[in-house]
Amino acid sequence: MKKATGLIIILLLVMMASCSSNNFDIKLTTPKSFSPGQSSAIQLKILDRDGQPVTGAKVSTIMKMQGMSHGDFSMKMQETGNGVYVGKANFEMEGDYTAIIYIDHNGEKWKGEKRFSIVYNKGQ
Repeated sequence: MKKATGLIIILLLVMMASCSSNNFDIKLTTPKSFSPGQSSAIQLKILDRDGQPVTGAKVSTIMKMQGMSHGDFSMKMQETGNGVYVGKANFEMEGDYTAIIYIDHNGEKWKGEKRFSIVYNKGQ
């Protein structure tokens, strides 16, 4: 019985270590407002655990409007250098959004979320 308990504890520790081994530091930059019919730049700055820029990754996002069952859209992010990835979003409604971020870098896959709000640009 003691051996089985020890084995379970070891397996749990291994699983916990593997879950934390794929961490990236992500900074999402979005505009505060949008104009209908015009695309808005969305930027991700991706750093590894050592604070170094992540280059050569495949990055995509799905934008989901919180509390709505429609209006989701996806975009592939293009690398511009130094760990920065940019995409163009066409927002139709103001509100609170969740960016679901997918990163595939050197065989390491990561999925995370960032939240932001955007309003309609009334000046145009």
